[in-house]
Amino acid sequence: MRFLGIMALAAAALAAPAQAADLATIDCVVGKLKPALTTQITGDITRNMGDAAAVRPTYDPAVGSGISIAANECATENKWSEAAVEAARVYTLAKLGQPIAEKFVIAAGFDTGALEAQFDSLPEDTQNRPLTKEEMQALVIASVTDEAKQTRANAALLNKYFLFLSTVRYAAWQFSQA
Repeated sequence: MRFLGIMALAAAALAAPAQAADLATIDCVVGKLKPALTTQITGDITRNMGDAAAVRPTYDPAVGSGISIAANECATENKWSEAAVEAARVYTLAKLGQPIAEKFVIAAGFDTGALEAQFDSLPEDTQNRPLTKEEMQALVIASVTDEAKQTRANAALLNKYFLFLSTVRYAAWQFSQA
């Protein structure tokens, strides 16, 4: 009888749905990064933000491997799924990049509060996934009402800013669902 009770508990544990990752633990990765890696990431993001011609950001190979190592340590500590680890990795780079992107858009004369409000006006299901090229373009266009600021350089800058903002949001959502 006791054996049947143990088997029933084991079966119930296996049948229970997996718990989503606890969003409160997502910043664990940032906390585990080595100072030299954080400096490298900051330098790479600053370079990428300052290069108006660059469409795709580039990072030192140490960035990806360092974030992966930290994410795997956090996964072990917090019992994250592979999907949670991937979302945390993506989130970490965007989370570190967002304040740098904010400095660049402020220096160009944009109000980050207004830009964030523009992003927040998107439907929730749109905010919870990567934006399409068309959605990003529409967001950038809607965000620049001053004709003097409607330049290719500002469009590229805002595209980078919204990429960081969007990535922080959707990666956090994906993490919480993993």
